[in-house]
Amino acid sequence: MSELSRHHRRTLEALWAHPLSHGLRLASIEALLLALGADLQRRGSRLEIRFPQGPHSWLHSGGGGLRQGDLDAETIQRLRHLLTEAGISPRHPEAVPDSPRGDQGLCLVLVLDHRQTRLLRLEGDAAESALLLPHGLWASGENLSHRHDRDIAGQRVPVDHAYLEQIAQSLAGADAVLLLGHGHGESDVRTLLLRHLQHRHPDLLQRIVAIETVDASALTDHQLLALAREHFGHEPHRRPLLVPGQGPRRG
Repeated sequence: MSELSRHHRRTLEALWAHPLSHGLRLASIEALLLALGADLQRRGSRLEIRFPQGPHSWLHSGGGGLRQGDLDAETIQRLRHLLTEAGISPRHPEAVPDSPRGDQGLCLVLVLDHRQTRLLRLEGDAAESALLLPHGLWASGENLSHRHDRDIAGQRVPVDHAYLEQIAQSLAGADAVLLLGHGHGESDVRTLLLRHLQHRHPDLLQRIVAIETVDASALTDHQLLALAREHFGHEPHRRPLLVPGQGPRRG
């Protein structure tokens, strides 16, 4: 089991806070569980959690939207019990020393979709946006998120590993990453990317600080910046957003 980053350490400690901590969100818990080596599967409104050769449980993941409710006391107790069974507590594993860069580090917000990934790069007070586009299986523009668009009934959506690797490489220089998206199972690019990272770049999982379910098509740059401030704790809004092929515009 790998060491935890500073962000994940804070989330783990908050789970054991007394009295119970308010403000714990599923987005941060998902990222913590992945960093701890758990396998996560979304099944409708359930998030199933399984540790390798260890305990398993589930959480109610709720619906979409820009915000999901804070975890209630019953859910926090279930998480404590699950992690205790897995041998995990605020004292284990040891935390990585704090980065000297602090909030001035490079933070990324990724809005994931089969057709494109919107990427917002935040460093200090600077904010820049860009697009990552698939050039392989998903470059045709077909709607791969619905079952009737799959090649053969009953088969999984074909996976564009080159596109997922392109997204993975964009995480390499980041200190903290927020993943946004929606969908279920194979139609959720977040699920496919996390599986790709687990098999090819497990070290990058430590950089993911939260995983939010949102309607990507409705997100504005202002809403992206608001989510970034919520999860990263600083306000990178003083410079214009730079969009490839377009003039500068204010966040």
